[in-house]
Amino acid sequence: MNNRNRLFKGKALRPGIAAPAMILIAIAMAACSYNPGGNADAGLPSPDSPASNPTPAPPAPSTTTPIVIELQGQRIAGELDGSAASASLLAQLPLTLKFRDHGGQEKLSQLPAALDLSGAPVGSDAAPLMVGYYAPDQSLVLYYRHVGYFNGIVPIGTYENTEAIENRVDGFAATIRKAG
Repeated sequence: MNNRNRLFKGKALRPGIAAPAMILIAIAMAACSYNPGGNADAGLPSPDSPASNPTPAPPAPSTTTPIVIELQGQRIAGELDGSAASASLLAQLPLTLKFRDHGGQEKLSQLPAALDLSGAPVGSDAAPLMVGYYAPDQSLVLYYRHVGYFNGIVPIGTYENTEAIENRVDGFAATIRKAG
């Protein structure tokens, strides 16, 4: 048997199949590269199409709300994010709450009404300077040390001075209100 007619070792290529197979492959390849616009490079825009470089969108407006935490004459600036939980806290402000220490890493106080958790994460970790909501206890939390991940922690904002919070004794009162 002639070696020129072998496609695979031990298998002869039948002469009647080779030509139709090559034609089918050529048609399939041509169909995959068909470009009705006529551009040789399909990745480039056609001369009559608009440029594909869109104008960058303007930055989104800030959705945070400035707040003030007042404790015995000291004012601490903060802000709440644009979440549903923050919006429901803002609806309760101004609030005067009594805070207590928990674990040497946060001060917390139970809120009079639960916050809306629509779109809130199941849990989070908490960094210093974070204002959070601990859903299981319905508590507003001011974190002054890092806390690992816990289910029920919902970040809702930030504040500016950990020392002013950390050094308070249990039972201190703070008034939280919108700034301005």
